[in-house]
Amino acid sequence: MALFDEKQMQKKVRRSKKEVAATTLFDESNIENKKEIHRKKYKVKSSFIEIAPIIDITANGYFQLNHNEGYFEMVQLTSQDIYSLNESDKDKNIYTLAYFFQWYLNDVKFLPLNFPVDTSTQQQHIRRKLDKTIKKEYRLLLEQKLKELQFIEKERTNREYYLFIYADDEYTLTSRINHIERLLSVVLPVIRLNEEKKINILYKLFNLNSKNKTSKGDV
Repeated sequence: MALFDEKQMQKKVRRSKKEVAATTLFDESNIENKKEIHRKKYKVKSSFIEIAPIIDITANGYFQLNHNEGYFEMVQLTSQDIYSLNESDKDKNIYTLAYFFQWYLNDVKFLPLNFPVDTSTQQQHIRRKLDKTIKKEYRLLLEQKLKELQFIEKERTNREYYLFIYADDEYTLTSRINHIERLLSVVLPVIRLNEEKKINILYKLFNLNSKNKTSKGDV
């Protein structure tokens, strides 16, 4: 029987090295890795256009998305009072919408937003009457009506519904908008928006905590 076994000695040496490594308090390799992580610098974007989701408005009034992600358009949907509809009209609306969702398989987004009620036209009309009215009793009625309109504009909002339509190019986007207009013409007639209104909607989306604007863009 051999008094000195090299294989057993080698196993003991390996075991002792593992135990020392496990009980080591400071590992220089870990420190070097942490230093490399701290030295790594992240590149800051040079301009806002590199992170902005929308980069341009085309001649057709469509919005061009960043990073070659295509184009989109927003339209307003004319809402209905579902509580005033009879059963046949309700069923017709349900079937029409069900057919729309079965037929249209591309990306769309339905967006409800609240905007202050715009009574500026009515207020101007009453102010013109106040300038021409001399009778005290009539002036009191007009002033009361003006205060009511101001209260409505300040405290109440209208719920408006919008539809976002997407496509890879402007030609396809125009075709999809026309198809959607035909499909929803009976249930939710589509209203085309001007550029100012669309920018107001985007402002609302990107500034959720800001003060609401009216449909015309006035604060």
